[in-house]
Amino acid sequence: MNGKIGECGVDNILAHIHPTKQAETLSEHKERVLEYFNKIFDNSILDKLPIKDKIFLEKFIRDVVILHDEGKINPNFQYFKMKNPLFKTKAKKGKDTTHSMLGAKLFFKQFLDEVESVEDDEEYYKKLYLLYIGAFLIAKHHSKLNDFLEFKEEFDDILIEERIIEEEYRLEFLFDMKIYFFAKYFFSILISSDYYATTEYMNDLKFNDFGEIDILKAKKEFEEFYKFKPTKEIDFLRDELFKEATKNFLKYKNKNIFYLQAPTGAGKTLIGLNLALLANPRKIFYIFPFNTLVEQTKNVISKIFSFDIAVINSITPINIDSNSYEQIYINRVFYHYPFVITTHINFFNILFGVTKEDNFAFWQLRGSVIILDEIQSYDINLWWYMSEFFDLLEMFDIKIIIMSATLPKIDKLLGGNKFVELVESEKYFKNPIFKDRVRVDLSLLDEEVDFDRLVEIITSHKGKILIEFIKKSTANQFFEYIQDLEGYDIYLLSGDDNKLTRDFVINECKKEKNIILVATQVIEAGVDIDMDIGLKDISLIESEEQFIGRINRNSLKKSKVYFFDYDDSKEIYKDLRLLFNLKTYKEWFLEKNFDEYYKFILDEIEKKGNKIIYTKSDIEDFREKVKSLSFREIESKMKLIKNWTFTIFIPYKIDLNDKRYKNLKIDEKFVNNGYFDGMRVWEEFKEINKILEYPKKRIKLSYINYLMQFFTFSVMGYMNLSKYSDECCGVFMIEEYEEFMSEDLRFIRDRFNEYQEGIFL
Repeated sequence: MNGKIGECGVDNILAHIHPTKQAETLSEHKERVLEYFNKIFDNSILDKLPIKDKIFLEKFIRDVVILHDEGKINPNFQYFKMKNPLFKTKAKKGKDTTHSMLGAKLFFKQFLDEVESVEDDEEYYKKLYLLYIGAFLIAKHHSKLNDFLEFKEEFDDILIEERIIEEEYRLEFLFDMKIYFFAKYFFSILISSDYYATTEYMNDLKFNDFGEIDILKAKKEFEEFYKFKPTKEIDFLRDELFKEATKNFLKYKNKNIFYLQAPTGAGKTLIGLNLALLANPRKIFYIFPFNTLVEQTKNVISKIFSFDIAVINSITPINIDSNSYEQIYINRVFYHYPFVITTHINFFNILFGVTKEDNFAFWQLRGSVIILDEIQSYDINLWWYMSEFFDLLEMFDIKIIIMSATLPKIDKLLGGNKFVELVESEKYFKNPIFKDRVRVDLSLLDEEVDFDRLVEIITSHKGKILIEFIKKSTANQFFEYIQDLEGYDIYLLSGDDNKLTRDFVINECKKEKNIILVATQVIEAGVDIDMDIGLKDISLIESEEQFIGRINRNSLKKSKVYFFDYDDSKEIYKDLRLLFNLKTYKEWFLEKNFDEYYKFILDEIEKKGNKIIYTKSDIEDFREKVKSLSFREIESKMKLIKNWTFTIFIPYKIDLNDKRYKNLKIDEKFVNNGYFDGMRVWEEFKEINKILEYPKKRIKLSYINYLMQFFTFSVMGYMNLSKYSDECCGVFMIEEYEEFMSEDLRFIRDRFNEYQEGIFL
């Protein structure tokens, strides 16, 4: 903005007001925004955008950020929102008091003549597309990223009505899919610069440290920790794997995506950390599909490094230190940490989410290393799209290390051989130390197995025995069936146990005694147990391998796993991988030939993606959506959890004198006569959600959410709940729970379904 606005000079336009200090002018706010833009924006990004005029490009992105609040010249905004008396005569009651759309129009108008003067058609259409993107980002800087083309249609109507343009401009989509992440990056820089600047004014907080890793210190600490001196045969093999992965990572360090496929127990975590440090990253992100793996890995990594290892998920309390709530919240939402361990849900929210909070940290991914563990756990219907998006992240100098024992080589969907395989995995899988760590018995697959037969197998062994069923109801029935077996401590573990029960059972399984643990799929990954004998109802080949990973983890015993076929896995899994199960493809599994297995799977995904619907294939339609910035559709497509789920809260009381819960430490305010009282947790949850200061509320919610997990269960349904006592923020509290909770606090899903009149699955 230059010049005067009537009698009100530009220095009298206000950007923010404060209850105890002088108002901030728009000029002052722009100076602060520019300061933070210069701190966090990486100019080299512009070289990756295929447009010739780099001078225009640099000015364009800078002005998108610096000029995003120009719409605050709106007299109604100044008088009614900023209480600016200088605009009293210009303001009109009942008229628009917003500023974002006006800012978008002013920005569009500023660059329009320059764009229209471009003679080269390709350059013209690219600049025009960018101009609309810039206006779109400014218009959305206080809301969400929605459908870009919907915005353009509405925006053109406004521009024509106000005679800024004569008719709608036609767009040519000349950019490739990278434009999606460029737009996300620009949006992230805009809203982050704005938030930092506003917080500096409102809270007197200045930001200079954005959590970059001290790489020299980190390397030194890792080297001191990893003074590896092999003694056992398995250690020599782990060391060989470590060295091979390191050698190939350095050889192909100009590449961006790497596969690390190795058997369970081969030491992938330490190998992944070493590779990440070799890349000299700004930050390291370690991504898991399960919260239990998050906590376990934090415990390991904290023994290596002295700097903060941040766990960011839905159940880990935020540490409330001497900083203000605003400072703590900003550290959290902007990922101001050198090393972040989080879940795939959070990671996908950053990549594909549409809210401001989703996008704040996107710019922090630049120059980082992302370690993706257990990728086979991701929705198989997303593998093709994941491969496309991961490949695009190269432009931000991001390196991705994909790790698993069962690892689909998803770059096959991009034509193959785009990502680097770090080790010759077959030689490790087929080495007797790993391959024969557990003997596999498939003879039961030729029988119709009943409970008596399974008991016969179990009682022929001593030690720690794990049996997994794919249905909760079957696991419950078998648990009841073996209650009278003598000589064993018998436990049940399923998704219907609260966290306290799960922790107790897992700790019991670490003791050297005769144990039978009856479980469901919750045991397959993310559970830190080491059993002697296993029996499993077959499902997906990945699940069978994960299950074996719970048996004889350190190759110290002679162990055996029996596979049997009891329940129909098609009732549980809706997955094309069931076409290739253990009954029909035994050799793949026995020989650990996962590459051959995944070749068939990826071929099927390719057929599905290339299937023509109307005039386009699925994958062609998807690519067009990405190029046209259909943010909401992309977010919906990339959702990892799409089921209609309800969270229910059961306010039972937990006896703190019970040996299962003796190690639980909680605030006394939640204790009632020696019981951990769920109703007190619920009331505190409701009170915290009344807090108006958002950062304070978020921080306090992180602790109460940690307590909430002991009382909450997820259920899938197709109608709303018919019976509940209270509701807050999408969580339903049910006070009369006796019908569907057992005495030992196990959630009985079938009875809950009856209680809710049959609307749940």
